[in-house]
Amino acid sequence: MNLKPMVRMASLVHALSAAALAGVAAGAAAQTSVHEQLNTVIAKYAKVDEKSMTNPAVKAIFAKDGFAQELEAYPVGKLADGFVWKPGMGASFVGPYSKLPIKAPFTDYLPLPDGPVLDPKKTYRIGFVFHGFNHSWLVSLADTAAWEAARHPNVQIDVIDAQYDDNKMAQVIDTWVTKKYDGIVLWPQREAPMGPPVDRAIAAGIPVVSVDRRTSSDKVSSEVTGNFYANGVQQGMYLNEVLKGQGNLVLTRKDLGSTADSIRAGGFLQVIGGSPGYKILGSYHVNSDRTLTFKTTADAMQAFKEVSAVYTAGGEEAMGALDAIREAKRLNSAPGGKKIVIVADDDSKEIMREVKAGNIDMVAPYTPLIGDLGVRAVIRHIGFKAGLLKEAPPKLILTPNLPMITKTKMTIEGVQTLTPDEWPYAFGPDKPAAGQ
Repeated sequence: MNLKPMVRMASLVHALSAAALAGVAAGAAAQTSVHEQLNTVIAKYAKVDEKSMTNPAVKAIFAKDGFAQELEAYPVGKLADGFVWKPGMGASFVGPYSKLPIKAPFTDYLPLPDGPVLDPKKTYRIGFVFHGFNHSWLVSLADTAAWEAARHPNVQIDVIDAQYDDNKMAQVIDTWVTKKYDGIVLWPQREAPMGPPVDRAIAAGIPVVSVDRRTSSDKVSSEVTGNFYANGVQQGMYLNEVLKGQGNLVLTRKDLGSTADSIRAGGFLQVIGGSPGYKILGSYHVNSDRTLTFKTTADAMQAFKEVSAVYTAGGEEAMGALDAIREAKRLNSAPGGKKIVIVADDDSKEIMREVKAGNIDMVAPYTPLIGDLGVRAVIRHIGFKAGLLKEAPPKLILTPNLPMITKTKMTIEGVQTLTPDEWPYAFGPDKPAAGQ
């Protein structure tokens, strides 16, 4: 935030009425993007380490899983090429695979015009490998990648589902290296296993771009990543706002060793670690699986009679947890007869309906609609390598921090939430909420 208006405002504090002062502050906040606001909040909590945590249970998990090192290495900063994102931006289309309507938020980020790219006489072969045509978040990721490629008639894209098998993904990449593809984009489920195949592709002169999660390769051409830290921090912010630092928590987390777990859960724990009134009843890895989350949460509902809140690290986890809580008739069983607070990530249409109904309390959006950005990045790398472009895209292409979604508008630590009706980027099938 620009400090000069704040200094000026401080000098006038005695001359302005409280109402006028509030108006000046609101105007200053409006001039700061959500991305910048959340980066400021992240910087505040990034100072929290194991020594400064006053909650012993939080401190123990934070130390055991090595979150401090992961969080320190995770990129937080400005967007590439000075891009400023605002709600409402982006293109609308029908997903080539899901056949669902999509509003993609970042189609204006590192843009390319419609039509042939680079050398119009050449056909460029790009491989896109990921896991999960059976997962609404992941098929939406593939939708946006295929959509971007289809905008350019001289781009041929092969989209392969490695079916949650790291070895299969490595084999796919190695095959594309042998066939001398022009570029590769991948969604790595876990960091470590994807380092070596990425290194082999780079050594063969093929640009490689990772999207969402990171690889362990330091040679990868670009990483399209970001917002994980903002997700976890916002979940902690919301919990602090509504529970005031007191409550019994159940954590359902992503797969151990994934970027999504270390950064989301790590950021969440940094925010709540200064409140000794939180008790961690259980911390479980449910690996983005709705069925496993249902079973785990159902077991937790049987084991623990007083649960104040459930942290879920994704949309599938949130729905699995909610279904288990409802089946156990425990939704309003928090201490004092209050509702169990459920905080989630991933902005599916299904999740948005539950937020609107008041069953899920907040969601920190983590959009899958970034495959197009990965494809544009790799095309730019191909062009730079061929001498057709003067500059390669940045190694770190950070995706914008997005505001949390709540049933009604709130302002938490200076960051304003949006309601489900104000969010056009929800993905996946438009399923009705339970009971509707």
